[in-house]
Amino acid sequence: MSLGLARARVGTLAFACSVITAAPLAAQGWNYPSFNQPQIMSREFNFGLADGGDHGTSLVFQWREGLGIRTEMKFDVGFADPDAGDAFFTAGGALSQRLAVATADMPLDLVLTAGLYGAFGDFNLFRVPVGLSVGHRFPLEGAMAVTPYVHPRVSLDFCSDCPGDDDSDISINFDLGADLELSRQLSLRFAALFAGGDLFGDDDGFGISIAWRPVALTPR
Repeated sequence: MSLGLARARVGTLAFACSVITAAPLAAQGWNYPSFNQPQIMSREFNFGLADGGDHGTSLVFQWREGLGIRTEMKFDVGFADPDAGDAFFTAGGALSQRLAVATADMPLDLVLTAGLYGAFGDFNLFRVPVGLSVGHRFPLEGAMAVTPYVHPRVSLDFCSDCPGDDDSDISINFDLGADLELSRQLSLRFAALFAGGDLFGDDDGFGISIAWRPVALTPR
């Protein structure tokens, strides 16, 4: 790896970390983690459950599909049951692009993410997040492995008929999580969500999920 490339990748990571401290925090399509560890998948189906304080309980299904060895698309669909008001339907999609694979010189996997998400109920909420998933995969015994990661996202948020005077905001979503591979086909994910925003409350959250990858389709 050239010195210039190494400096560029370290600079990218430093920028992502600086963003975390530069703005108030916000959420994904609703108040659930992205479950986006820094790997590109050939195909994966993820089933998640999250709790987000006043935002209530969320159920989400995610489908990740590889478009090549460096790029994937992801689709989310789910429901949220806030403590106040009726349930929300959530949906969205994202693209992920691999920026770096961990090496001895730079031991971090880097994946750039960008998406569009919506929540539809008593009011309609739209978010356009751009982020960087950063982590490292550690092999364990047998086929098991663990990948701790962070996933900060800058988000442009829009709201229709929100309870408040504001209808747009710039905020940040920040996940701290881990992916535990039980096999090359099955993973458990755990993620803490540090979230907030001026459009609809400030609540942190936590989520767990089960990810399944069809036989012969493994992380790229």
